[in-house]
Amino acid sequence: MKKSWVVLLAALSVAALVSSCGGKIGPGSVKVQRRTVEGVKTGVVRLMTVPSFYRTSGMIESRNSSLVAAKVMGAVTSVRVDRGDRVRKGQILLTIEAAGARQQVAQARQAVLEAEEAGRMADEQKALADTTYMRYKRLHDEKAVADQEFDEVSTRRAVAGIQARRAGAALARAQAAFALAETYLGYATVRSPINGIVVEKKVDVGSMATPGAPLLVLEEPEYRVSVALDEHLRGKARPGMPLMVRVPGAALEETVPITQVTPWIDPMTRTFTVRARMPYSPLLQGGLYVKVLVPDGRKKAIMAPASAIGRRGELDFAYVVGKDGVLELRAVRTGSAYKNYVEVLSGLAPGDRVTVSDFDSLSQGLRLKAAR
Repeated sequence: MKKSWVVLLAALSVAALVSSCGGKIGPGSVKVQRRTVEGVKTGVVRLMTVPSFYRTSGMIESRNSSLVAAKVMGAVTSVRVDRGDRVRKGQILLTIEAAGARQQVAQARQAVLEAEEAGRMADEQKALADTTYMRYKRLHDEKAVADQEFDEVSTRRAVAGIQARRAGAALARAQAAFALAETYLGYATVRSPINGIVVEKKVDVGSMATPGAPLLVLEEPEYRVSVALDEHLRGKARPGMPLMVRVPGAALEETVPITQVTPWIDPMTRTFTVRARMPYSPLLQGGLYVKVLVPDGRKKAIMAPASAIGRRGELDFAYVVGKDGVLELRAVRTGSAYKNYVEVLSGLAPGDRVTVSDFDSLSQGLRLKAAR
């Protein structure tokens, strides 16, 4: 880069020397014979009022990102997805060995069977007690049974009812424990909570899963750009305001409207956050870096025709046409592009006439015969 600048400055210095000598060089003041070209089109550098933009950067983020974590402890026995795979809600992602959970399910199932049997016996005893009570009640009403004997039958009936209710409650508890054990066992089969894309895989077969430990990261394929704006834009940034977004990592450029403005100002950075929904693209994913232009009023700027600017290496140049038609290769520094014009930050001035055609065939010192 430094070498290129040295060569350029040397060339420009020689050109300036030749120009100051009125086209003559050397001890004998020999007149320089310049090659003349014709048919080259030219344009004029102008001072124009153009939109002003605030430049910043941001990040692509998913509208919904899901961190899939383990709920049981055990070795991972299978992983059925990989990074970049699309998954459906409810799809099996991986499985975890959970021998303890299976034993709990078996025990809970046996407890339900035993509670059901105890409930049937309690119901039979209650039914017998109800029948006996009704028989003794008729006899008691006919004064054929003593009060004490009838009271004993009534008490046995009440006790049978209590035991039946207890048996029913025990069965309900056993069934709840069985459902809980099955739910716990179900945690050994990890399913997708959303329709999305696997963006990160943190485990392989044989890894030990522990409750709360992240296993996979999923994203819904609906993305938005999140941008921190300087607080001076707080009164300008509103929903619907366009953002010009460039995603270098995905080779995308979009103009999208702001959908959300966060009113809180970060006291450390003096910025606030705005978000805008991005059109779907398979190239997008969360975390991508973006460059953003935000409209910030209007300004006066030196503008040159876009076709007047050429590039050699990483440097921008323009051919300026002198009063005598001689071309001067001049280094320029450019800014934003506006339709057919480019903002010039340095190197050119309003009123300069520049070539807008045949850039690659031109060279320093040529004379235009019929510039137009």
